[in-house]
Amino acid sequence: MSEPMWKLSDEELASLTRAFDHHSPEYREHSVEMLDYMQRKCPFAHSPNYGGFWVATKADTVLEIAKNEAFSNFPTEQIPALEPTLMIPLNVDPPELYDYRAILNPLFSPKRMLGEREEIRGLAAKLMDAIVANGRGDVVMDLAQPLTGMTTLRLIGIDPTDWNHYTRPLHELVYSGRPRPERLAAMAVMIERMRAEVRRQKETPTPGSILEYLHNVEMAGRKLRIDEIDSIVLIMLGGGLDTAQALVGRIAVYLGRNPDRRQELVDNPDLMDGAVEEFLRVFPPTQGVSRRATKDIEVDGQLVKAEEQVLMSFVAANRDSDEFPDPHKIDFTRENNRHFSFGVGPHRCLGSHLARLEMTACLNALLSKAPNYKLVEEEVELAKDIGTMAGYDKVPIIL
Repeated sequence: MSEPMWKLSDEELASLTRAFDHHSPEYREHSVEMLDYMQRKCPFAHSPNYGGFWVATKADTVLEIAKNEAFSNFPTEQIPALEPTLMIPLNVDPPELYDYRAILNPLFSPKRMLGEREEIRGLAAKLMDAIVANGRGDVVMDLAQPLTGMTTLRLIGIDPTDWNHYTRPLHELVYSGRPRPERLAAMAVMIERMRAEVRRQKETPTPGSILEYLHNVEMAGRKLRIDEIDSIVLIMLGGGLDTAQALVGRIAVYLGRNPDRRQELVDNPDLMDGAVEEFLRVFPPTQGVSRRATKDIEVDGQLVKAEEQVLMSFVAANRDSDEFPDPHKIDFTRENNRHFSFGVGPHRCLGSHLARLEMTACLNALLSKAPNYKLVEEEVELAKDIGTMAGYDKVPIIL
């Protein structure tokens, strides 16, 4: 695969760019094509949608915005904005952010996550064995979701067998076509379940768990408030339960449709780590995040006024030809693959090392136990809206 097949004319792409909407059906079908055009013709564009916002598509511009403290994550990092709420450390700005990161970073350090590798591998193998025994299954529903769900809950200190109570509402919030009020109502039930668990474990926390740590750690000379712990755990659930499984589903679809590339990984398992990084680059689960300008500031020759929002498109930056030669080619041996899929700057994803372990474990289990799987194409379902998170709702396979 050297490049995707372009389907739209420059006139059509220009029209879509003038009214750029990452939540639209057109973006869902033509996102790579649209962003490639924007990089060539208008790399820092303005859209009138959602009250007006800028779109940064070049890697150097995304990096500049992410590291510039003139841009704030508060009160939200999504367009359109969500209801303002405490989301630690997601919408906390420096210098306060650094206090939170100082106590949270050790929880997901490379060394600590390495200690989880064998258990995660074992769980992936067990889940895949069940699919093999049945002769068919769903890579998202039966492998990636339960693996990320059980792993995340176990680390937090919540009963791993409760994973479906947490995973389904989060998944449906992004992928379901159900009315938004229904999805938010299901999320509210999940959040109350989580809050009750946080409070129950204040007195009797799960030994060695993240909840035990959060209830006892001191930050800048004080204990964390209960609402701060609620917020941190909710962010861990959101990131832990949906991001990694989204990429696993997209990789399974790509390899199912490109059996030669799948065989390449089956024959050369030493390519897996490089392949995971390359898949992260070309199929980033998080499409991008936004920042709010706190003052008038010039970006890429354009004046961004105070309070305006700027969408940093990670998926576009990951395919910037100035940063990644032959950017649309999926190259398992690509060098210097410094992609943006886990963010960049002080808000870089806390759980990136865990996510890599989970993705790799799922793919190794899938390719070792079902190397010749076939997609049930008529049942493969891409998310209805990929503007925030891009992945498949369902990826059914037969063996």
